[in-house]
Amino acid sequence: MGKGIYGKIIGVNLRHNFLMPFASALGVLILTLLMFNVTALQSREAAKPIEFLLCFIGVTLLVPIFLPEQDTNIRDVICAKKINYFNILVIRILYSVVAMIVLIAFFVVVMKICESDVTVKHLIGGIASAWFLGAVGFAAAGITDNVTVGYMTAMLYYLANYGMKDKVGKFFLFPMSYLGRFDESGWLILGAVALMGITLGICRQRGHTAGRFKLTIR
Repeated sequence: MGKGIYGKIIGVNLRHNFLMPFASALGVLILTLLMFNVTALQSREAAKPIEFLLCFIGVTLLVPIFLPEQDTNIRDVICAKKINYFNILVIRILYSVVAMIVLIAFFVVVMKICESDVTVKHLIGGIASAWFLGAVGFAAAGITDNVTVGYMTAMLYYLANYGMKDKVGKFFLFPMSYLGRFDESGWLILGAVALMGITLGICRQRGHTAGRFKLTIR
């Protein structure tokens, strides 16, 4: 299949399936700026807005990846060519993760301009927490074929991190704020990639993505 068709697929998805999740993620960023002081913070304090609220950017961008197919009619839309649904999911994941990184990087730069003590470690830590939390919701949505379950699972995991930080171990969402550590970032990113990879594998195995479906190219 030529590169042109994938360019059209990206265009269609960005226009019809990405604007609302991106607007929601932007809303989370703005809300974080409004609710937290970001000026002249020490390293540990600077991590709090990044981990406590900004991490929901991952949820708003990654969980809705399965949203278009909640309407089963979309899977049968007539189009010029048949596209493997698995490939479309991968494309959605890629641009959603890029958007997540860009928004978190923007927030960290704003904090830096406001003279807070933030470094690349804060950026990586913020990406790690957002990605893992989003991946938890992504996995729940993909496995259950229900986006609402994805949102609920992500929220439950977030709340569990307040009272069960010892039980979640390396996958604690707030290591920079509570522990002053950055070591968990790598584990969170690896965990996120693993969760998303396993979810895609399960979807494909059960036949949710094994076939081909038709996508309208406009």
